[in-house]
Amino acid sequence: MEQTEVEILAVSPKIAKRMLSCGTTRLYDLLNSGELQSYRDGKSRKVLIASLQSYVRRRLDAEKSLTKSSWTARATNARAKKNTHS
Repeated sequence: MEQTEVEILAVSPKIAKRMLSCGTTRLYDLLNSGELQSYRDGKSRKVLIASLQSYVRRRLDAEKSLTKSSWTARATNARAKKNTHS
C-alpha cells in the first residue's frame, strides 16, 4: 500500500497553543483580534496553519524594524538607572 502525505491545513486550539508556545487566553486574544484565522467544525474550533505561519512572519518582521539593543546593554542601563536613584 502506498503512503500519501497529507498537508495539514488546520489544527485544534490546543495544538495551535503548543505551536505558538502561548496560553489559552493569548491564543483567543489573537483569534478575537483577527491576528489568527479559525472556523468552527461542528462543536470544535480549527485554527488555520497558514494564519499561524503568517502571524509568526509578521512578528519577525516587526522585530526586525525595531532598534536593536542587546540584552547586556539593556541590563547595564537598568542597573545604572537603579544606582542613580539609590
